Amino acid sequence: MKNKTVYVLSLAFPALLLLSCSEKREQDITHRADYAPYLAPRADASLQQCNEEITFWKNKQQRTPDSETCRLRLAGLLSSRFMLTGDIEDVFVSDSLYQSVLASSGNENASVHRALAANAITQHQFGEAYQQIQKALAIGEGKAASLFMLVDVNLELGDYDGAQRALNKIATRNLFPYIVRKAKIKDHEGDLDSAIVLMETALVKAKDNASLLLWTQSNLADMYGHAGRVEEAYRLNLAILETNPDYDYALKGIAWIAFSHDHRYAEARSIALYINSKRATPDMHLLLAKIADAENNMEEKMKELRVFYSLATSPRYGDMYNKYLALVEVEEFSNPAKTIALAQREIHNRPTPQSYDLLAWGYYHDGKFAEALQVAEDFLVDKTFEPDVLYHLGMIYEANGQHGKGSDYLNRAKESSFELGPVVAKKIEKALKSS
Repeated sequence: MKNKTVYVLSLAFPALLLLSCSEKREQDITHRADYAPYLAPRADASLQQCNEEITFWKNKQQRTPDSETCRLRLAGLLSSRFMLTGDIEDVFVSDSLYQSVLASSGNENASVHRALAANAITQHQFGEAYQQIQKALAIGEGKAASLFMLVDVNLELGDYDGAQRALNKIATRNLFPYIVRKAKIKDHEGDLDSAIVLMETALVKAKDNASLLLWTQSNLADMYGHAGRVEEAYRLNLAILETNPDYDYALKGIAWIAFSHDHRYAEARSIALYINSKRATPDMHLLLAKIADAENNMEEKMKELRVFYSLATSPRYGDMYNKYLALVEVEEFSNPAKTIALAQREIHNRPTPQSYDLLAWGYYHDGKFAEALQVAEDFLVDKTFEPDVLYHLGMIYEANGQHGKGSDYLNRAKESSFELGPVVAKKIEKALKSS
């Protein structure tokens, strides 16, 4: 958002100071009064309902242990509860229940294969997800649903042509699932404006389905933020919370706006701490570390990074946090060798531009500038438009003496300062001044 210009030149200094402070408050997008009600301690209604349904089906399963219906309902509810609490154990139990259904049905159940694929995506086991979708497609039942999931999996695997081919097989193209996949592909292609239009169309389609409506609104809010439409993102996140006060993803979006746009670090921290009190995932500690870094509180930053690292490296999370671990290793712990190893593992799991970016960034920090440039030009240039990759490309070109290209990529990354956050934005400014 561009700052308003104040055309007042003849006022005394105190008045200028007062006007400047007042203007800054007007430019702040987040206001605690808007979201404070959603930070008050209370029972999580969504979680409570989910737990009640789990208890009901567990009791029913005890009475009818061979019931396939009970196992399927429990498996689905446990996957849903993971989204509310972040307890990965629920996904493991869900997987085992789905597998037991397959074992008793001779593997001839496409919907279960799709459910297993969804759980595999959650765990970043994209190769496994692909295999499950292929099994669902071979069975044939619910072919459109399987093709939609194939789009998702191919996008995660970096097979963008395969994602488009799968989408092209869908005959009816005015349905919600088609529109949101088309939006994902447009976003990957760097056509964010078209992606937003498609997601706004999907929002209209989802108006009669409460859960789809919330999911679409939260994705659209993200897109608005990426497009610099930060106030619209904020208002949409507030609308989500008005509908469902327990929708923590919307609160996380507000925390990022308070942090990255308004630089209201104490407010961002209070929201992150509230979310962290409800969810058992490592990611809030990474946000808390970023906030401490922006405040130049290095002791607090390192404390949060160590907590994140200890949680994210737990074997139960598998490869779920490899990207963030790779970045922490190289940027915070000065350990490019570990970053390179993690990047190579990610490339094996999902050969996307983002995975190759980790490898190039590891080489860059290891002083292997030529190797970093080779990876960048082979796998990154014109293959992704993510701001963090543009920033890395700028730094890699600068290190290789190609200052024109370096400045170009750094300036393109600078346009996404909101998405990158204030710490990286300052690094970009510093690099541009010295280029």
